[in-house]
Amino acid sequence: MARSSHTLKPKRILLVDDEQAILDILVRVLKTAGYTVDTAGNGQEALQRVACRDYDLIITNVRMPVLDGRAFYRHLCGFYPHLSQRVIFCTGDTADVATQRFLNSTGAPVIFKPFQLTTLLEMVAYKLATSQTPVMVASPPVPSSEVIVVAAT
Repeated sequence: MARSSHTLKPKRILLVDDEQAILDILVRVLKTAGYTVDTAGNGQEALQRVACRDYDLIITNVRMPVLDGRAFYRHLCGFYPHLSQRVIFCTGDTADVATQRFLNSTGAPVIFKPFQLTTLLEMVAYKLATSQTPVMVASPPVPSSEVIVVAAT
C-alpha cells in the first residue's frame, strides 16, 4: 500500500512564560499529547522564535519581564498578523482592569491561572481546530486532580 504524501506533522506550539516550572509542566503535557513544543522565557525571546519559524499556536503569559505578553501580541499583530490569530493567553492577573480590557480587545481565548491541565488541552485542541484547517488532535487523559497552582504574576 502506498503511503500518502500528506502525512500529518505534529502541530508546533510556542509556550511563552517567565516561570520555568510552568514551562516544564506544560512542555511535558503538550509533548505527551503529541505536539512539538518550543519555549521562550519572555516576549523578546518569543519574537526571536517567530522570526525563524512558523507556529500553529502560541500560548503566552501576559505579565513577563523584558517584553510582556501585551507588547509581544501587538508586535505579532503588526509583523505576523497570521500568528496573532493563533494566540491563547494565560494569566493570573485577573484583578487588573487594564489587563481585562486588553484581553477582551484581542478576542483571543484566555486561560486563568490556576487551571487544570485538561482545560489547557481542550483549549489547545479547540484553537487549533478553529484557527486553521480542521485537524485530529489526540490528547491522553490527564487526571483532573492535576492542577497547576501558581501565584499571580
